[in-house]
Amino acid sequence: MKYLALSVFPRLLFCAACTLLLLGIGGCQRRDVVIAGVDVPVPAEMKEVADKGFAAISGFETGQASFEGKVGPGEIYNFYQEVMEARGWKPSSFFAGQKDQLAYEKDNKVLMLSYDQNPDQTTTLTILV
Repeated sequence: MKYLALSVFPRLLFCAACTLLLLGIGGCQRRDVVIAGVDVPVPAEMKEVADKGFAAISGFETGQASFEGKVGPGEIYNFYQEVMEARGWKPSSFFAGQKDQLAYEKDNKVLMLSYDQNPDQTTTLTILV
């Protein structure tokens, strides 16, 4: 009986950890922001930077937002790989071969992400819809 309990407990712990990750409770937590009428998930640890200056890109004038936080580039990549596909967004080849840039398509909309790590170990995330 003691052996059975010892062999089952690690499996239960593993299953619980997997469930937390799937529910978004483990790892990067998320929140949604609305950009140009589109609900976009953002890591909860990142805060919007309202006065972040960047040149407007034609076609994205009303759909640009920047965020900063202590979330590493690898975590951002993993976060969007998991969350976007679950929401029906398909990876796009728009940024193919580009480092720290992702693009997704859904319902004739394009969502582009660019993220860079800063010298202070924060990361800046820019989202275009």
